[in-house]
Amino acid sequence: MEKLLKDAKDFKIIPENFKNSGEITIEKIEDDKIECCLVLPKDCDYSDYEPDKNVEVFGANNSGLIYFETKIISRDNQKLILKSTQEYSLIQRREYSRVQLKNGGITIKDMPDDIQIKVIDISAGGIKLETDTELKEGQYYDIEIKLSGNMKIECALQPIRTEKNNNGNYIVSGKFTNLENIDRIVLVQYVFKMKMENNTGIASDE
Repeated sequence: MEKLLKDAKDFKIIPENFKNSGEITIEKIEDDKIECCLVLPKDCDYSDYEPDKNVEVFGANNSGLIYFETKIISRDNQKLILKSTQEYSLIQRREYSRVQLKNGGITIKDMPDDIQIKVIDISAGGIKLETDTELKEGQYYDIEIKLSGNMKIECALQPIRTEKNNNGNYIVSGKFTNLENIDRIVLVQYVFKMKMENNTGIASDE
């Protein structure tokens, strides 16, 4: 695991209250602990980063995403020490790009209440859906996405391709814009966890 962590970057850390999610820079890795520097958005606090709190961590390397769960040992201002673990998951880049949206949905604001929308798949950067109402390419639509439980994000959707299918509906592929950093972290976490449901193998340190 040490080699994977050293090769990875862009680490995100997610406490039980995902709204206080942030970023970490890994400074030192030892057998029993991982020393990090924690950076949170201005509107977040450090209450979810006290000793014995559970957190999730994921980062990206050339192969894909590495993900693990751990506990906080201590925190001194922005200096964070995590408990090291040899249990982690590694999802190849080609495997986690798009997943189905389970137990969730999408609302397009300023559109008729009776609009029919079916989400085909979702990624950290965009969404593909089927709708009975045409969405114009290049325009921006304010949307709300319910992922699971109480996890919701708000952003804008810009259709980049709209095609009519044999049922008379429209297949829309679009990208997210005006996405807050925390919401992007939540999206990546959701996509990763949905992919993990279909991949039961846990990687082990070589």
